Amino acid sequence: MPAALGDFDTRMEKAHRETESGSSRARSAGPILAWKVHLLREEPARLLLIAPVVLTSLLACYILFHSLLFLAVTLFLLTSALAEFLLPVCYEVNGKGASSRTLVGRTFITWDRIKKYYVDDRGVKLSPLRKPGRLEAYRGVYLRFGSRRDEVIEAVRRMRDAGANG
Repeated sequence: MPAALGDFDTRMEKAHRETESGSSRARSAGPILAWKVHLLREEPARLLLIAPVVLTSLLACYILFHSLLFLAVTLFLLTSALAEFLLPVCYEVNGKGASSRTLVGRTFITWDRIKKYYVDDRGVKLSPLRKPGRLEAYRGVYLRFGSRRDEVIEAVRRMRDAGANG
């Protein structure tokens, strides 16, 4: 086993023991669980819907403005909007909170800010709002499961409960 993987397993076991013992050291920044989800690889058929829309938008932009600059800006904006689908998303749960990171940006929420969390078929929504509302989609962090549904749910419950108690 490579040294880096052995170190990761050791950190995971240590964080698990500290969390279960209620130790304040459980609030370390080391990862409790880290994984990647690449939606394009999981659902490649969706590309058949996305590609024509993107190509039509680019064609319309070029016909309307006759400018390669506007074409490049349109391509950048569409790629940014579709980044979560096109590029892998890295998720991490650690002693401080949970994060979602793409090439475009990162969202992070600390355990003490989470008022509610919701589990659905595809992931867990960690929300800083007490009641669901219109702002729900723009607040908090959404952790997609990928192939690690049970591990993600357990890590979130364990860390959230530890955050609520301490």
